[in-house]
Amino acid sequence: MQYVACLRVGQNDIKALTNLEPARRDVFTPLLDMRGDDDRHLQTFLANWTDHPFFLDVSRVRKDVAEDFIGDNDLHNPSEAFENKQRFFLNTQRTNNNIIPVISWTDDDPQRNVIQLALSAERNFNQIAIRVFCPEKPTSTSWARLLSVLDSLNAPNFAHVILDFGATSPASTAAGSEFNHSLKQLNDYNLKSVVLLSTSFPIDKPASNTSRSSACYDVAWQSNIDRNGINLSPIYGDYAATNPTAPMEYIPGMPVLPFGCYYTPTEWWQRRKGGNKEFVNYIEIAQEVRNLPGYHGDDFCWATREYSRIVATSTGYGNNGTWNGYRINQHICAMILSISDDTNVELGDLDFDDLI
Repeated sequence: MQYVACLRVGQNDIKALTNLEPARRDVFTPLLDMRGDDDRHLQTFLANWTDHPFFLDVSRVRKDVAEDFIGDNDLHNPSEAFENKQRFFLNTQRTNNNIIPVISWTDDDPQRNVIQLALSAERNFNQIAIRVFCPEKPTSTSWARLLSVLDSLNAPNFAHVILDFGATSPASTAAGSEFNHSLKQLNDYNLKSVVLLSTSFPIDKPASNTSRSSACYDVAWQSNIDRNGINLSPIYGDYAATNPTAPMEYIPGMPVLPFGCYYTPTEWWQRRKGGNKEFVNYIEIAQEVRNLPGYHGDDFCWATREYSRIVATSTGYGNNGTWNGYRINQHICAMILSISDDTNVELGDLDFDDLI
C-alpha cells in the first residue's frame, strides 16, 4: 500500500475506482465512506474490486447521514457495541473478503461501545483500521480513545491507524511538534500502517467561462514530516479531487455549469465553460485538457481515454457527475505515478518550496 484515497460511495466515484487497472490497484487502497439511499453502488464496487484490500467506513457527513441507507439501518447507533454497524461489516465481508472495517466515532459515543466494536472487528477480520478525525489536531478525547482502543487490541500489529485532517493540516510537523509527538506515541504498537489523510481541493469553482490553477498542498505537508524517532513511514492519503467540506446540497433552480479538472503534480487545473446544463461544452473542455502542458497522454488512464473519445466522436460527453468520476480517476492515477517516481527519492531531503 503506497496511497490511500477517501471517496463517498456514489455512482461516479465507484466508476472512477472500478476503472483502475490491476497494476494500479496493487499500490492503491480506497477508503469508502458509505452513504446513499441503498447499497447498489457499494455492491457494484464489491463485485468489481477483486483481490485487493479496501477500507470501509460509514460516512458522518450531515447530508449522508440523512440519507436512507444509514438511517434505515441505524448504522451510527452505538448500542450493543454498534451491533448494526457490525452486521453491516459482516454482510459486506460475505460478498468481498478484502474488506478492512474502519472503527470511527464521535467524542460523545460511549467509549466502551467503541472499544467493543474494535474487539469484535479484530475477531472477525484479518485487519482493521482505526480512524481519528483531526481538525488541525485530534481532540484530547479522540486521541486518548485511540490509545485506549489500541491498548485493548490483542494484536495491534494488524491494525491501521488513519489520521484524517479533512481540509486542514497540522500546525507543524517538525521535531518536537504536537504532531511529531503523536506519531511517536504510536511507535509502541508496531502498527500495520499509519495513513495520513487530507485535502486541499478547493471548496469552490472558478467563475463561469474561466479557468484557474490551484495548488495541492497535501503533498507538501505530508512529505515534509520530520521522521526522526518514528518507526513507520506514514502513507500518503487524500480525498482525490474532492473536498468533504464543500457544499453538496443541490437547490432547485441552481445552475449546473460544465466543470472540468485535471491534476498535474502538484496542482489542479480547473475549467468552467458554458451555461446551465450546456453539457455539449464538455467536448471543448476535453480538448483543452488534452492541450495542457502536463497532459499525460490519451492512453494514460480511463479518464484520458474518455477525453480522447469525446473529442474524436463529439458524443457521449456526459454531465457533471460523469466528469466528477473522470477527475477522480485521473487524479488517483497521476498520484500513483508521482509516488512511484519518488520511490527512490527520500522526500524528506526535498525542499518544501519544490513541492508546492
